[in-house]
Amino acid sequence: MQQVFHEPVMRYFIGDVRGRVRIREAMHGVDYVVHAAALKQVPASEYNPMECIKTNLHGAENVISAAIENEVRNVIALSTDKASNPINLYGATKLASDKLFVAANNIVGSRRTRFSVVRYGNVVGSRGSVRQSPGTILLKTC
Repeated sequence: MQQVFHEPVMRYFIGDVRGRVRIREAMHGVDYVVHAAALKQVPASEYNPMECIKTNLHGAENVISAAIENEVRNVIALSTDKASNPINLYGATKLASDKLFVAANNIVGSRRTRFSVVRYGNVVGSRGSVRQSPGTILLKTC
């Protein structure tokens, strides 16, 4: 992305959604966040349940806290159809993550930050649940 998009409003960070401090630093001065970070591989999540929980739940908590602290205008969390009736840990953590984002609207008070969740289904031509998402996208308006 950095090689294609050279806009002065774009900043590029290396980090992990699990790292609360790094997420907080990355969101400074940001207006919009699209949260897409997740451990999505179903078999890996079942075999490594704590890693799935750390990424999908603790990571969501970090994004929510950092967004409120930095007064981000809007946060959109990407979810999955697997959260609608979960039968595995991945679906269960994404359902819980969705609920965290929706409930965050109750704790913002008079602050301007608003949270939304968008669910998507399987993409035609994709390889299914075998990828980890690229991460959280941070956008600043001009």
